[in-house]
Amino acid sequence: MSKVQWEISNNEVTDRDTALRRLQEGTTGHVVCARDGACLQSYKEMEGIYHCEIVFKTDGCCPPVFAAPEGVTGKELETLYDRFANGDDFSFVEKEWEPLVAVEYRHHHNVMWFVFLFIAMVVVAVMAYEHGWM
Repeated sequence: MSKVQWEISNNEVTDRDTALRRLQEGTTGHVVCARDGACLQSYKEMEGIYHCEIVFKTDGCCPPVFAAPEGVTGKELETLYDRFANGDDFSFVEKEWEPLVAVEYRHHHNVMWFVFLFIAMVVVAVMAYEHGWM
């Protein structure tokens, strides 16, 4: 099994218990567990509820990122971290969790609509000018 690395707000720690305890106490911003180039990370949303996401290793420039669809409880978070650190299969997240790259695609889609509308307005303005409507 490959080496598992634990981080608390970008500072490496030696064990899972320290990382999760500090996350639950609210003394850290986020916890990351990394192995084989992938990482599971979380931060506290509110008391007892955590945002959790996973980044998979790829050879491309934009690795897929998935977020749990709802906040997870402390017990669920511990189970997720244990399974991840033990090398369990996490392919289920591709079907059950929300892909975060979708946010980028929605933003890209909005920009494309803005460009289309801007070009359409320029064309209408040029036509209006040529026909003496302006």
